[in-house]
Amino acid sequence: MNKIYKPKIGRRNVLKGVGVTVAGATALVAGAETVEAKATVPRWVMVMDLRKCIGCRACTVACKSENDVSLGRFRTVIQEKTVGKFPDTKKWFLPIMCNHCEGNEKDGIPPCVKVCPEYPGKRMTFKTADGGKVRYRGGATYKRPDGLVLIDSELCIGCGKCIDACPYGVRSFNPFVKAGKDQTKQAADKCDMCKERIANGIDPSCVNTCQGRARIFGDLNDPNSEVAKLVKEHNLAKNVLLPEEDTNPHVFYIDPDNILKDLYKKREKGKLDHYVDLIP
Repeated sequence: MNKIYKPKIGRRNVLKGVGVTVAGATALVAGAETVEAKATVPRWVMVMDLRKCIGCRACTVACKSENDVSLGRFRTVIQEKTVGKFPDTKKWFLPIMCNHCEGNEKDGIPPCVKVCPEYPGKRMTFKTADGGKVRYRGGATYKRPDGLVLIDSELCIGCGKCIDACPYGVRSFNPFVKAGKDQTKQAADKCDMCKERIANGIDPSCVNTCQGRARIFGDLNDPNSEVAKLVKEHNLAKNVLLPEEDTNPHVFYIDPDNILKDLYKKREKGKLDHYVDLIP
């Protein structure tokens, strides 16, 4: 059985919206083993403002273009529902993507990471903007110290356990990428928040293309960031998909019409292409 490396910071501390600056050798960052003195680690999150989403699906198209997402798959999608009776009708739009979960308070490990046979893997180094270094464990599916849950296709064995473990149905196999450790199988795939763009100080593609500014991306650990202010102003800690799953998602929703409970449903067990009919 794989040994699980437990983080030393909980969601409660993260949601205070304060910067995480670590002095000393003991890690205080989710997903980290050791943190170099004075390393400031971001916590990347997304806020979806449902007051502004118009269901144009430019985010889905931009994502597929940016990440070369294969036909019949998605990394982000818009779920919609018409409510009311004619002529008093209204359409609800719900953007859905990987929630880059923190994991529960007990072990701080997202369910997709926990079931991965290739996690924990080799020790990795995350370099912070202030020159600090954070040591953490990689794997086929793993969580970086900045909160991003990522996939290393070279380590993937194509078992699909992470796909089954995700209650949001936001993972699928990539038919054009072979699992690095089993070339007879496809590798798992999902949103990675456009990590290459983030590394260069650029917003994820879906955020950049959103004409209504319904998607806001930023560092929750920076109290001056727009996302930190929105989470605090609208008390968004509980405004997430399937809070009962105790995965602590870090995609938050400004939801004045309270549509999350009515519109969003947990994906059916074993149905891997949960949103295939919603993809343009």
